[in-house]
Amino acid sequence: MADMIEQLRKELPKVTATVVDLSDWDATRKTTESFGAINHVVNNAGIIIPQPFMEITKDAASLQFNVNTMACLNVVQIVAKGMIERGSGGSIVNIASLGIKGAAPLTGVYAASKIATEMLTKNMSVELGPHNIRANCVAPNVVNTPMVQVDDPMVQANLDRFLQGNIIKRAIEPNEVADLVMFLLSPLSAMITGETVVIDGGFMANFL
Repeated sequence: MADMIEQLRKELPKVTATVVDLSDWDATRKTTESFGAINHVVNNAGIIIPQPFMEITKDAASLQFNVNTMACLNVVQIVAKGMIERGSGGSIVNIASLGIKGAAPLTGVYAASKIATEMLTKNMSVELGPHNIRANCVAPNVVNTPMVQVDDPMVQANLDRFLQGNIIKRAIEPNEVADLVMFLLSPLSAMITGETVVIDGGFMANFL
């Protein structure tokens, strides 16, 4: 992580980068507040702990909800407070998952946490909208990141199932998700809020 931040600082000298454990509520609030005025938020951090339903543990479930859902709530509360006080408005994008559209083995808690994030986003759009703050979700299919580069054969079987269902037969590249996020943050999407935008290579159109 330190190497990635150092590379980011070299590529974008004006960037402010830090590391925080998003499952730590108080540390996350302190770090978010330290950035000052923020007009755009992307809650992209996520964790998945593959477990069969009958083997789901309390610790694994809590960690996934804390990182995938509660951290999103935490960060947006802090940032939206500043947006409201400044009267500046703003835009929020929360990253969900195509897993919110249907069940798959080993991903029960992960999907549940992402569904919770989707509904939380809708609530943000309703309650923050009067302050000209928009909130949307992005729900990607398999993205080519270290999260999907695992050796577990059951996990790989799940990933293969999602990839085989794509009309466009490949994983999504991170920059392709980033392009969609930038659109949703920008004035080009000024009247889009409370939505979940799927980026899935045609999986949902082809899933039957």
